[in-house]
Amino acid sequence: MTAASAPSRVRADAEDFGLPILLLSELALGLVTLAAVFGLRRAFLDTEWMGPLLLQAVGAHVLPALLRRRGVSLPASLLAQGGAALLAVTWIYAGDASAFGIPTGASIDALLTSVSDAAAVFGDVKAPTEALDGFLVATSVSLWLGAGLADWAGFRVDAPLEATLPSATLFVLTAVLGADVDRVLISAFWVLPVLAFVLLRRADRLGRTASWVGERRRLGPRTLLAVGGALLIGAVAVAAVVGPRIPGAESEAILSLTDIGDEGPGTRVTVSPLVDIRSRLVDQADVEVFSVRSPVRSYWRLTSLDRFDGRIWSSNGSYGTASGDLDDGVPVASETVTFDQSFAITALSQIWLPAAYEPQAVETATDVRYDEVSGTIIVDTDIPTSDNTTYLVRSALPEHDPAALAAASSSIPSDIAERYLDLPADFPDSVRALAADVTAGSGSTYEASRRLQDFFRNEFTYDLDVGNGHSEDAIEQFVLELRRGYCEQFAGSFAAMARSLGIPARVAVGFTPGISDPDDPTLYRVRGEHAHAWPEVFIGEYGWVLFEPTPGRGAPFAEQYTGVPEQQVSSGTGGTTATTTVSPPSTAAPTGEESPATSAPGDFGDLGTGDLGTGAEEPGPASPWLGRFAWAAGIFLVGLALYLTTVLLVASVRRARRHRGAVDPAAKIALAWDESLDAVRRAGVPVRPSETETEAAERIGARLPSAGPLLADLAGTVHRSTYSGIDPGVDDGDGALVTATQIERVARESMSNGERVVATFHPSRLLR
Repeated sequence: MTAASAPSRVRADAEDFGLPILLLSELALGLVTLAAVFGLRRAFLDTEWMGPLLLQAVGAHVLPALLRRRGVSLPASLLAQGGAALLAVTWIYAGDASAFGIPTGASIDALLTSVSDAAAVFGDVKAPTEALDGFLVATSVSLWLGAGLADWAGFRVDAPLEATLPSATLFVLTAVLGADVDRVLISAFWVLPVLAFVLLRRADRLGRTASWVGERRRLGPRTLLAVGGALLIGAVAVAAVVGPRIPGAESEAILSLTDIGDEGPGTRVTVSPLVDIRSRLVDQADVEVFSVRSPVRSYWRLTSLDRFDGRIWSSNGSYGTASGDLDDGVPVASETVTFDQSFAITALSQIWLPAAYEPQAVETATDVRYDEVSGTIIVDTDIPTSDNTTYLVRSALPEHDPAALAAASSSIPSDIAERYLDLPADFPDSVRALAADVTAGSGSTYEASRRLQDFFRNEFTYDLDVGNGHSEDAIEQFVLELRRGYCEQFAGSFAAMARSLGIPARVAVGFTPGISDPDDPTLYRVRGEHAHAWPEVFIGEYGWVLFEPTPGRGAPFAEQYTGVPEQQVSSGTGGTTATTTVSPPSTAAPTGEESPATSAPGDFGDLGTGDLGTGAEEPGPASPWLGRFAWAAGIFLVGLALYLTTVLLVASVRRARRHRGAVDPAAKIALAWDESLDAVRRAGVPVRPSETETEAAERIGARLPSAGPLLADLAGTVHRSTYSGIDPGVDDGDGALVTATQIERVARESMSNGERVVATFHPSRLLR
């Protein structure tokens, strides 16, 4: 039996014992893949990614099934599967860079870049993590490829167990790396269709190969399915209910694959917030991510990134539980202003809890964790995001004096040097040389940092219309050639160049102050457009000092040593504006002393969170799917109109050409007979090449009684023209064409409206 004939044989066997085995098997195999996709909720945060993946899984199984049923060869089927995968992945994940959904060089580059960025952080993230486009692109490709291979193994070579391996690979990988979320439900949901598929294929094979007599041919496979189905449902149910209750089921694994590489129970490795900073700046500019009430404006800092692997800045913090007073970080010799902030997170969609640097105490109703080394507060490990969290933070904002910074000690503690001076071995020498040239003659770390900052601000342009990234190649191109970019490139390049000079540096990520509420000047609404990144430099006894290399941005109350006035993005314009200058409280206190302007830690004065507002009135980001569906609908309608026009045009041109070619009566008679047969074919009456004209007229006339006499008359004319030896006259030829026209009308009238449309525009009219 050939591959092309296998489906018909399976259908015949299924009809023999009264079950659509082929269809049921195809559905079961599709459910196996859908269950594996559902299991990805253990790996990714939220669920917005699930819909597109489920749709792709359905398409990835429907396409090879249809091609197989039509007898298409395996190579052609796999080629079609690959083309469909490319179109789907491009449309979903790189639609903006495509040509109306059609892959282009730009879209392919965007897909490869997203996969490359995801691969760079794969070893650092821990599930559940953000569903980066790169992860989803790789998953989509594996779904399309896996579904094609599964269909080949399950139905073309009849290897059901092997057909489940692509899905099993995805399921096992998720089980190993994913979080402990609904593992019993997810496992049962995957095992059931796997066993059902194997059972259905076994029943089909039994029906095709076993020797059955009479009614037993119908009862045998059905009995197998009934008994086997009951057993597998019972087995899965027992495993799901009893398995988790077996003594030791909840114990720690002897060898936990998910903990390999962790640095202890408090470790939480996360995706760098730089990964989506451009998306916030562009696609989510008007989305309010949080609001904060504070007597002092500040950069609301999320975290700092200390590791640069040549591709991306990231961090690996060790977080301990936090409540009330927080552990001190690096001591600061400058005087500080201590003030309280009250935050309400609405759409941050990350694990971080923003705060002015450096946080001293935190109070919240939910569990949080803190890393004093990076000065980062995050939600607890079992909480996916900080959205809908309200909390209070007390921070100590340092007031650095430029003369003091210039006179600071140049010594670097060993733990700081070990962590904040590391650069890849192949960091470009050209960038090192540029950094040395820019800072040549500097008498202190502070002066070198100022020169580096001013170099970026004076020689570069802020521009969001550049690609993201800060790898070695990207830094070299940015600082030596392009000199245009946004905060990600400025902060990352500054920090890398500072390290090349032997200056400890890191990248801080957070938000500028935001927009002050007109009715409440102490309430700031922070939107996606305020997302920002800036470098921090370690300067002796003054610890981590903020600098601002990004043109158009300026940190509050840092102008005295950065020389940069306070600035941030101007809402809705993409430009910048200076924020209203408000002096910090005059009751500054030396480091370690409490400011008289604030109450004791844990009390936080009168700053409540109940009246901050959630920003619910703010419109959310416009979904890209509406535009994509509109483009798809438009392309479909244009394509449909083009197809219909082409069919009519080709059919009309072909008919006119044939009539022009029939110049003598005999040719006209032959043409009339051919067109009559075409008409009855379109009406659903088969034409048999083995029949004579007379036999065909009798049989077709029985199916189309109104056309019977006309066909008989035309068949007689054809017979006389062919076999009588007498040349037909002009009237015979013209009369035959008139008769053919009448037969066409009768055949058309015998069809329903829908059948007429299908017959008129059937693809066969293009191929004949």
